[in-house]
Amino acid sequence: MKKCPSQLQTAEGLGTTHGIDIPDHISSKEREILKDLAWKVAEIASGTLEQEKINLWTEHNDLISTRPLIFCDPENGWNEIIPQSQILCESPLLRVWEMYLRKEIHWAESFQDDRVIEPYFNIPYHYTNSGYGLEEKVIGGENGGSFKYDHPLKDYEKDFDKLKFPEISVDHQTTSTVLSIAHELFDGILDVRIKGVWWWTLGMTWDFIKLRGLENLMIDMIMYPENVHRMMVFLRDATLNKLDFLEQNSLLDLNTRGSYVGSGGFGWTNQLHQEGFNGSKVRTKDMWGFCETCR
Repeated sequence: MKKCPSQLQTAEGLGTTHGIDIPDHISSKEREILKDLAWKVAEIASGTLEQEKINLWTEHNDLISTRPLIFCDPENGWNEIIPQSQILCESPLLRVWEMYLRKEIHWAESFQDDRVIEPYFNIPYHYTNSGYGLEEKVIGGENGGSFKYDHPLKDYEKDFDKLKFPEISVDHQTTSTVLSIAHELFDGILDVRIKGVWWWTLGMTWDFIKLRGLENLMIDMIMYPENVHRMMVFLRDATLNKLDFLEQNSLLDLNTRGSYVGSGGFGWTNQLHQEGFNGSKVRTKDMWGFCETCR
């Protein structure tokens, strides 16, 4: 049985459907499994407890004193809590959807933390990213284990000019196909919608490490600081270029409700939208931003 790439799953479901086979047929068994799970999620989402949690997150982010809010996320531990042997659908895409729905139910029934279960089923954009022109190789990492990068930027003088700004290419036809499948399965149960999740963090050190290596970065800050500055300028400009592209092409979605933003919090707030926001055209200044250094 083909397993779905776990790295495509995010706190809100899928980051993209790229790399996952799209089913041309859904069996009656798969329909029954997914609909039953969706009904359970919808039942949880309609409860008064979820609205109470929304109010708490909103007050917290709007700097009104509340009790401490708790969010529990096992991250890679999900593979032990809900192992692949418990996923009953056959299609790779539907297996990811089933995992998502089971996680929502587990959050509500077992963790009982303050994460809000919402009555939505989000479909990401199907897209590809051209990368930086140099691609790292991942050594290890099987089954969620430890890994390291074989970095491609071996020599600043020889390799730097090979770097390019990443280009995002959205496949709207495949996105529409996947959206239609979700509508067919979940209409009347959950609110199916397109919601792009383009980043967890906009921190640039992660990309620096992939391209150059962690130990090299540490050494470069002492031995070759001018090259570190040169790289960070490039990564900054590449990140801004990506944000401009997403905003200009109306690909951004608000993260001011149940979206996971930053390290351990959700975006519920009434105060972030800036002057001129019309409810449809999302701008970066209407959203939470998050940058950090990691790995």
